[in-house]
Amino acid sequence: MRVFAAIEAAVSWVLCLIYNHRLKMLPLVLLALAGYIVANLPNIEKDGRVEAFMHAEAPALETYYDMRREFGQDNRLIISVTGPDVFDTDFLTKFSEFHTDIAHGVPHVAEIFSPYNIPFIEYEDGGVYLEELVRNMLVRGRDPRELRDRIVETPLYRNFIISADGQAVSIVVEPYRYAPDASDCTPDPANGVRCPIVFTPLSERTLLGAPQYTEMTAAARDIAAEYQGEGFDISIAGAPVVSTEIVRMMEQDMPRFTLACLIITVITMLVLHRSVLIGLGAFVNFLTGILTTLATVSAVGVAVTPPVQLLIPMTLVVGLCTYVHFTAALLKARARESTGPGAIRLAVSRSNTPILFTALTTAGGLTGLIASPLAPITDLGLFGLVSVGASYLLSLFWVTIIFRTLPTRFLERQQAEPGRIARIMAGLAAASAARPYRVLACAAAVLVIAAAGMTRLDYSHNSLLWLPESNPARVSTEAIDARFNGTVNLEMVISPTGQRDFRDAGILKAIDATSYAVYDDVDVPIGRHTSIISFIEETNQAINDGDPAALRLPEQEAIWDQILLLEGQGIDDMKRYVSMDYSTGRVSFQTPWLEAKLYADVVETIQTEFQAALGDQARVEATGLIVLLAQTSKAVLDSMSRSYLIALIVVTAFMAIALRSAKLGLLSIVPNVVPFVMLLGIMGFLRLPLDTFTVLIGGIITGLIVDDTLHFFHALRQRMDDRRNIVDAVREGVHEIGGALFATTLVVMLSFAVFGLSTMSNIQTFGALMVMGAAIALLAEMTIGPAILALYHRANQRADKPVGETAYRPSQATT
Repeated sequence: MRVFAAIEAAVSWVLCLIYNHRLKMLPLVLLALAGYIVANLPNIEKDGRVEAFMHAEAPALETYYDMRREFGQDNRLIISVTGPDVFDTDFLTKFSEFHTDIAHGVPHVAEIFSPYNIPFIEYEDGGVYLEELVRNMLVRGRDPRELRDRIVETPLYRNFIISADGQAVSIVVEPYRYAPDASDCTPDPANGVRCPIVFTPLSERTLLGAPQYTEMTAAARDIAAEYQGEGFDISIAGAPVVSTEIVRMMEQDMPRFTLACLIITVITMLVLHRSVLIGLGAFVNFLTGILTTLATVSAVGVAVTPPVQLLIPMTLVVGLCTYVHFTAALLKARARESTGPGAIRLAVSRSNTPILFTALTTAGGLTGLIASPLAPITDLGLFGLVSVGASYLLSLFWVTIIFRTLPTRFLERQQAEPGRIARIMAGLAAASAARPYRVLACAAAVLVIAAAGMTRLDYSHNSLLWLPESNPARVSTEAIDARFNGTVNLEMVISPTGQRDFRDAGILKAIDATSYAVYDDVDVPIGRHTSIISFIEETNQAINDGDPAALRLPEQEAIWDQILLLEGQGIDDMKRYVSMDYSTGRVSFQTPWLEAKLYADVVETIQTEFQAALGDQARVEATGLIVLLAQTSKAVLDSMSRSYLIALIVVTAFMAIALRSAKLGLLSIVPNVVPFVMLLGIMGFLRLPLDTFTVLIGGIITGLIVDDTLHFFHALRQRMDDRRNIVDAVREGVHEIGGALFATTLVVMLSFAVFGLSTMSNIQTFGALMVMGAAIALLAEMTIGPAILALYHRANQRADKPVGETAYRPSQATT
């Protein structure tokens, strides 16, 4: 085609220009790359929050952020302390000091709650008094054990600042709603500091995020380390801690992955070509490719999330495969052409089309990820395209530079003869082409078994389980979940309709009854629920001289009076559960950190029951971290089906264009589908769930292993057109490219094997599956691919034979 010829001519011209003017081109390119990388890479951010898995425009995330702006954070830091007797005066004295240090030493704290300062409502001498529980108890010299039962049985306290069994107390730290801004100002009239009045709409303020969570977690851990000791056992958990731990692991893993990939790059090229210069070129090629890609991530303002780490091995695979194929083509061309430019033109004419379309088909596989409902997977797809483009261009550049630098004696030693590995692969491929029906029958049997395994597949999303079992954040989260029955929240935001507001007795009583009823209607344990009702009930009991029977909602007039009393006493805590004008309120349910898919039914059940109880009196909307976790879990399956379908369509289209045949394009996909189906079957048999990582295997492995398919089918295209013996055609084709196919498969396997170095279990599993998939893909390429081509060739020959003439049978040509 003229387009292919024009592209080859342009590539040849550019590469010859680089070859002839390397001393000018090299510093120019290095300066441009260094400037771009240095300007952007230092600003890269990492994010492990639950919210980071949602697209910014996702309705669930917008609702969640609206809730945070109105009522405050539910991303709380939970610090639990256990001891022999948490009601001992000495223990509470030390705990009070700990509370004070946390309050003053942890940044970005909006509210802090613990037995030390939580409001305690009492009725004495005909009046209602508001005190800070332990602080005032210690000041007044009261024995804390006297109030033990009252404290443990108080709904506002139980499973919040005191465990249900009374054996652990906690400090709950609620962060600011918004991140610090350069325009923030604290007035200090005594020193003449005044702040200008600046109005910034809340929707334009940046919400508190991963960097601030990291600061808070680090400060809390440092303070806890000073108090940790016998009889004072401290655990720190909460969503900020888990997200911070995920970021810390990424910061550990990414340099490991990069270093391992660099080592793999050099060793692979040294083994293949026994040339330090070629190994050095591959080293620089990967380094510039991954740094350019990550600098682009930073330049766009996207934070690196766990799935985005996959860019590291992907960049190595794409860049090194291009490097391997073009290096092999250049060295073989040099064995036939005595001049460098002549070898470049010959190599480009023979290899650029499959190399270019390998990049395009890899990009096509990644394109399917862009449509994912999960933001990190979309980011991986988008920046994967950047990686593919950069790797293609940089590989051609560095191969040309290194080729120009190689000594003449090395170039003269190059031969066009196939190596031992290529001969072994050619024998397997030729045998498969000679017996296509047997090969395809065996493949069909394997796929049937794999299909049986696929029926056992499940899906999962639980970022807590990404952490090792011994990880302090995971241990603490599981311990606090066991003691307090919850570290994450489900929020029911309720907006009364008509002339009602959140002080309406009918609405409050319906909410109260439903809040208790749902405990028995869901399969997930609920530690507690809190709303403005809890404060009204506590006040009603205090007014009635502490009578336990008065711990209930009073009638309408009393509700208004008691809310007015609470406002007068300055209990701001209740404002975290109702808007300033009482037009909206929330009920907050606390549950343990569990498998995300379990939350879907919980959310639907609770929301449905609230809406049924309130009818047309109010609108009910579910939000909170639990809703985000449930939505993320559901998106795992949506992501797989959508992204893989798009990837197949795009890859098939590019294959058809590259091979100049729609039929061959369709047939070429078969060897690429088989490895994915087999991997899904293996996952089913091993009970490995589809999660945020393993769901990516289909799109990524299709985009990567299609490299082998395209080079293999392209090598046979011309030979098949010559109407030669298909078995001989297959053997000759694999002789030519077999070594490069083996090398690129080895690169894929080693690249993803580096994930075995990760401290996150889900990344280790993903890496192992990708290694397995690459090996299966090469086997499928050398067996199923030749068998399909043999049948395709036979069908074409039959169509071309005159009536009555015998068609050629590939099984007759086995020698």
